Amino acid sequence: MVLSCLGMAIALTGAVAVLLAFPEPLYAYQVAEGRLRLYSDHPFDPAHGRAILDDIERRLDKAPAVLADPTSVYRIFVTNEDWRKRLVFLWSYGAGGLNYYPLGGGVFVRQSDIEVNRVLRSNGTPVEPPRTLAYYSAHEIGHSLTARHIGALANWRLPAWQREGLADWIGYGGEVDINDLMRAYRAGDPDLDPKQSGTYSRYRLLVAYFLRHEHWSVDQLLASGLSREDAESRLVAGLPH
Repeated sequence: MVLSCLGMAIALTGAVAVLLAFPEPLYAYQVAEGRLRLYSDHPFDPAHGRAILDDIERRLDKAPAVLADPTSVYRIFVTNEDWRKRLVFLWSYGAGGLNYYPLGGGVFVRQSDIEVNRVLRSNGTPVEPPRTLAYYSAHEIGHSLTARHIGALANWRLPAWQREGLADWIGYGGEVDINDLMRAYRAGDPDLDPKQSGTYSRYRLLVAYFLRHEHWSVDQLLASGLSREDAESRLVAGLPH
């Protein structure tokens, strides 16, 4: 009985892994542009889909050169139906996007309105810009770029501020107003508290500080081993009032 249950667990795990690596059968609608593929379980205007892929590519093109990956194909799966979302988001059902690297080259984004480049909350209201569908997609692909550079295990061992902050930097196409974010940080803006906001502005600020102000390379950043507390101490000391 124990061996039978173990065998079933192994078979189920294998089936889930295959599903996450090759989810195309669950998504009937798609459009391609260059190295990017956009899939959805709801129909959408291909012209709007290609515009989003162009926006994603623009953001990826601004990623640090050491992370550049101009040849790999990346797939974005927009998951609208609840039963599909439960299949592919698993324990992270409430997340905006997910990346299971190294299981294939696909990332998953929650329900979205492709026509207007918006991710939707569970109540159907759109997430406000600048966190667009293109942003969420580029952020998740950013995790693949980092993991491809340093290895999947090393990527997951990174402190959250490095792993999520660098992905957010990529998601925003490198457009980070350090002074504006620093004012919000000093003011205790809840958007800079990931636990309250669910966003990574605080971590993006830290990454931008080290890459721009301290002139670190990406490899220096990823190898620094700094805790978030130590990184924030350097930030505050380096950008006094």
